[in-house]
Amino acid sequence: MLLLAALFLGIFSESGFFSYAIGGKEPEKDKTEEIMLIPGGTPFGVRFYTEGALVYRLEEGSPAEKAGLKAGDLIVKVNGQELPNAGKLLLLLETSGDAADLEVQRKGRTLSFRVPLHEESGRMLGVHVRDSVAGIGTITYYDGEKGVFAGLGHGICDGVNGSILPLSHGSVTKVRLTSVKKGEKGLPGQLRGVFCPAAIGEVTANTEQGIFGKCDPPKGEKALPAAQKNEVHEGDAEILSTLTDGQPGRYKIRIEKILSMDSPDKNYLLRVTDKELLELSGGIVQGMSGSPILQNGKLVGAVTHVLLSDATKGYGISMETMLNAGENV
Repeated sequence: MLLLAALFLGIFSESGFFSYAIGGKEPEKDKTEEIMLIPGGTPFGVRFYTEGALVYRLEEGSPAEKAGLKAGDLIVKVNGQELPNAGKLLLLLETSGDAADLEVQRKGRTLSFRVPLHEESGRMLGVHVRDSVAGIGTITYYDGEKGVFAGLGHGICDGVNGSILPLSHGSVTKVRLTSVKKGEKGLPGQLRGVFCPAAIGEVTANTEQGIFGKCDPPKGEKALPAAQKNEVHEGDAEILSTLTDGQPGRYKIRIEKILSMDSPDKNYLLRVTDKELLELSGGIVQGMSGSPILQNGKLVGAVTHVLLSDATKGYGISMETMLNAGENV
């Protein structure tokens, strides 16, 4: 879902869809009706630090590989001691004796491994680990009353198992875009840019529905009402997104299908129809994840994924789903 090394937009092959049935008894009015939000559409850089040490590669035949560790595992304890970051892993191994007892998180499960440490291997596990990622995404909205923001519309994951990474701390910065690589069939495009040095906010939560944090909203921008899910319909809509080093542009799309609202981040099937956007990027590209979706003067959701088979199509999350996640962090 997430290209962990650089950019925050998932890639999915097109498959079957679940239609969201609308009809019957009128749903009760949701609390999102009165919420006013400032739409984003601006790119931002994220520096994200995990708890523990994320395994991204194992040496062939290493003690860790023989013990059963896999790429994508998150080492959270060594010999019963909490592992706060990757830098402390070596220090804990040096006092481990002939073996290290590791507690690992894998696809939502907690596993235990006992890894022998041999002098001939330098008393090393034979794993390559990291505890931070960085990338470009798009701000979805600012809540001016609470001083918070939301972005991406999906979580930052390990890039191997698709598991949500536990947040230790993180920061957001402005980004100066330098170019756009157009998307093609089987090869997603991407926004390219440079992080500005000063942080403008902090990340406080990483969820399946996006990242949330504290940041001052832009001054003078008009707030829009957040739509309830029963107010969204299939048909014409717009997205706000920045593809040059300037202000967000409004680009035409269609909500092709309203999908299951039980999905954490794929509630709409989207198609780009805007000629200018298709010329600039070929459709949805990595880095546009989080671009707000507007319909009938309301904020209805955000772009989350691009289809690998067709860059003009992608998924979106509903604003109600995103707001509900934000209230629980």
